[in-house]
Amino acid sequence: MAEESNYNAELAVFKKKLKQLKNYKGRHTELITLYVPHGTDRGTVMNQLSEEINQSSNIKSPTTRKNVQGALRKIIVFLKKINFDIPKNGVVIFSGNVSEVEGRSNIKLLTVHPLKDLNTKLYWCDSSFHLAPLEEMVVPDEFYALMVIDKNEVTIAQLNGKKYEIIGHFTSAVPGKTRAGGQSSQRFERLREEAMQDFFKRAGSKFDSYFVENTAKIKGVIIGGPGMTKQYFIDKEAINHELNKKIVGVVDTSYTDEGGIRELVQKSEEILKDTEMMREKVTLDNFLGEVAKDGLATYGRVEVEKIMDEGRVKTLIISEDLDWIVVKKLCGHCDIEEVEVFTNPNDFQESKLRCSKCDSKIEVTEEVDYLDYMLEKANETGAGVSVVSSETAEGKNFLEGFGGVGAILRYKV
Repeated sequence: MAEESNYNAELAVFKKKLKQLKNYKGRHTELITLYVPHGTDRGTVMNQLSEEINQSSNIKSPTTRKNVQGALRKIIVFLKKINFDIPKNGVVIFSGNVSEVEGRSNIKLLTVHPLKDLNTKLYWCDSSFHLAPLEEMVVPDEFYALMVIDKNEVTIAQLNGKKYEIIGHFTSAVPGKTRAGGQSSQRFERLREEAMQDFFKRAGSKFDSYFVENTAKIKGVIIGGPGMTKQYFIDKEAINHELNKKIVGVVDTSYTDEGGIRELVQKSEEILKDTEMMREKVTLDNFLGEVAKDGLATYGRVEVEKIMDEGRVKTLIISEDLDWIVVKKLCGHCDIEEVEVFTNPNDFQESKLRCSKCDSKIEVTEEVDYLDYMLEKANETGAGVSVVSSETAEGKNFLEGFGGVGAILRYKV
């Protein structure tokens, strides 16, 4: 179970990193991407990096030349620090000047451990990081197709893990119950029926266009809405017959907009009990229960890190919305590596960092997202991990009320 939850946590961290990396833009071709599969020859990579440093001396712009060489040196220092010990799925290294201010350097080094076996070997220097092979790894294998519908409105969504995405919303032209003057009640009802049938046909066609090509990946279809309209829509078999076979739930909801989708997910708890969203809710409910009775739970960064180091954490709970960073720094004089956490990333200025032992200037060897740092600690101690979002009420309360870091304990001392 811990293994499965940790994979889900790794997936959440992976997606967060890709989003962060996608937002970085270089002013020139100063951003370097290096894909290193497991088993890659050390000499080949190091020789290539050294050659790239030599080639970069031909760059005309002194600023660009300095930034590219600085990024390359950071990569070399990082690879030497880990002694070219490449993880089994490989590693992707990103380094470059990400400063948004012209003429100012902010050279970062970030790493990503692929979710799947890395088959791509690549050196890439551009104004953006090369992410395509990694993005292919997060295409969902399974998801739920959701729809809420009445006579006037339909909203269509896709539930991937613990997040839903609205992918379609439109309204109908079905007349209200009050008929225009001069129309007979029979004719008016016939027009309403025709308009409703046309709306259902259009809704079914849109639903098919979003999902029919990925029918094999759909774990289930859930349809909701007020009254009997949803069942009438289903009985008309307005959606593709293969998708129709995948209907696993029909749920009463009060709304048919995004609020209806949210209500649909909440009321489908039994159907969705194996999804990440419901697992997250159960974990947070257990955590709050333990906190309320002063039981096997604690929260707060310092306290959780302390108990994690003692090996007493059963399940680490951490919000994916934390933007904290962990800086790994190396003192060339003492040859010791230290770790420092910045809960406010704006406080991090490499030029002001000093060695705690000799007060010398240090070099940052790697910048790590706090989630990634804590996930590594959890793997070392055998703890499970639940990464929660703030898109649910429970997740938002956890972030705002408990600081976004908590733990369920194995035992108390």
